[in-house]
Amino acid sequence: MSAAPGRPKQARTPSGGSEPRAAGSVGAAVTVAETPRLALRRLTLADAPFYLQLLNGPTWLAHIGDREVRTLADAQAHIAAHILVPYASHGFGMYLVQRRSDGAPLGLCGLVQREALPAPDLGFALLQEHEGLGYAREAAQAVLWHAFGELQLARLLAVTAPTNLRSTKLLGALGFRFQGMVPVGDRSLRLYALARS
Repeated sequence: MSAAPGRPKQARTPSGGSEPRAAGSVGAAVTVAETPRLALRRLTLADAPFYLQLLNGPTWLAHIGDREVRTLADAQAHIAAHILVPYASHGFGMYLVQRRSDGAPLGLCGLVQREALPAPDLGFALLQEHEGLGYAREAAQAVLWHAFGELQLARLLAVTAPTNLRSTKLLGALGFRFQGMVPVGDRSLRLYALARS
């Protein structure tokens, strides 16, 4: 990578705007970064309706898997266990991607620390109606800036299902390089890596 130290390759957004910037808190939800179109913030239990919709959407089910989250109570419990706990234990996690113009929740993008992997990995998922509009790339670039700049992480990984061609293309555009196949849970996934330079 030829990016400046502490910054990811392609730090600028697809719309040509400036580098994502860190932001403060918005109510009880801490904003992690903003881009010209998006705000990335920590989830709260109040985001359960959106979370329920996302985890039961066709894209999530096809490429990530069924988390058996069927009710608002399930969604709140899943957020508490799998989203809020990593914020406290690792200082990072998956973030809600919101459109700044109207506050609409579009998806999730952030960092996951899996027991099966030696470094945090980049994850992203959008509601199907918001795919193909450049939001995933813009959000992922903001997370890279946050990871390498704010958190000072040295290396990031990413995993994706072999059938998820859209994510594979995005990871390549972000500078990630294919490392091989890796077992994660009961699946064999494609592993990618990106180092800070």
